[in-house]
Parts: sequence; C-alpha cells; structure tokens
Amino acid sequence: MDSNLPSKNEKISHRDLTVQENVAIDQMKQRRKEKPVTIFKVTQTDDSETLSLAHDENLASLDKDQLMDTQIMEATGAANSDVGIQLLLNVGTAIVSTTDRSKMATQLNAVAQSMQALGPQDEYEGQLIAQLVVLHEQAMNWLGRAQRTERVDFANIYLNGASKLLARHHETLEALLKYRRKGEQRVHVEHVHVHDGGQAIVGNVIPGGGMNQKLEEGPHAKV
Repeated sequence: MDSNLPSKNEKISHRDLTVQENVAIDQMKQRRKEKPVTIFKVTQTDDSETLSLAHDENLASLDKDQLMDTQIMEATGAANSDVGIQLLLNVGTAIVSTTDRSKMATQLNAVAQSMQALGPQDEYEGQLIAQLVVLHEQAMNWLGRAQRTERVDFANIYLNGASKLLARHHETLEALLKYRRKGEQRVHVEHVHVHDGGQAIVGNVIPGGGMNQKLEEGPHAKV
C-alpha cells in the first residue's frame, strides 16, 4: 500500500487556488468561448450503427441545416458542405483506425475541432490544415513506435520516418502562413547613419555586428 495516500481517518486539508492558477483558468475559459463543432454522430438502425450528421433536432429544419453547414465551413473552410464532409472523411481515413462507429464519430469530431481551431478561411486553407493534422498524427505515431520498440535498428527507422513527417508538417505550415500573408505589404527597415557632408550610410544589420553598406548623397538620401 502506498504510504503517501491518506488513511481513512486522516483529514484531507484543502487550499484555495493561487493567483497564477486563477489566471491560467481564466485564460482557458477565454479559449473555450467558441463552442467546438460536433459534426458526426452514430445513429442506431435495426441491428447496425450508422455514421450520420449530428443535426440539432431541437431546431427547425432549415435552421438545423444552416447550422450544420456553418459548422462544416468553420472546420474545413469549404462553402459547400459536401466538399467539407468529404475532406473530413479523407482525414479520418488517414488517421482513424477503429471500425467502431461510436469511436469513429468521436475521433472524426476531434479532427473537425482540431481543424476548426486553426480557422480555415477557404477550401485551400482547409486542405493545408487537413494535411497538418494528418502529418502531425502520423509523426506522433512513428515517434510512439520508436519509444516502444526494443530494437535499435527499428527505432532508427521510426525516428527517421517521424523526422520526415515533421519536416513536411513544417513545410505545410509555412505554405499556410505564406498563403495567409497574400497581399500583405511588408516594410523593410534599414539602419541609416548620416555623416558630415550629407552622406548617409544605409545598410542591413548582419549578425555579429557587421553591416552591408552603401552610400547615399544629399538630404534626400534613401531611408
């Protein structure tokens, strides 16, 4: 028996949350303000279970359809719900291994919620985010295999596979961020040093304290 566990007669002391713990809880509540989407559920039909859409049956027919379309769009970026559902199912096929319909619905909803958290704004962003989810899950799977095996040669194979998957994950994330920056103006700031005689030395800072320099003449020197 664990000696650290309190005995039946021992009184358990209670404490109040610390300031830091309260701050952490408030931050968590802020992040949870947006209700996660629930798109899939299991419907019992005779002796079998069927995967179906989790419409809110308390709403009128038109309202529940519009709500479902909105939830699919929030998760996938797809304006067409059929396209969004297909994308979610494709992701599920890549990472969901169970044939149990209830577990499958739970995992597909987790996929949808993971994608929703990254806020896809259109179909292309949805595709990139779907790739991110798949690459991350597969990389974690390979890392887990490396941890579980007792053979060094197998561990090296699994680690190499995980490394490649994580590299593709990073490339896909860069592609997503680059796409989101489309049309955004970027300002390039350089260091300017004005010397006697109206000359300005304009240059980019180089790590280590150096500087690429060029001379600009007069009061209208380029900044």
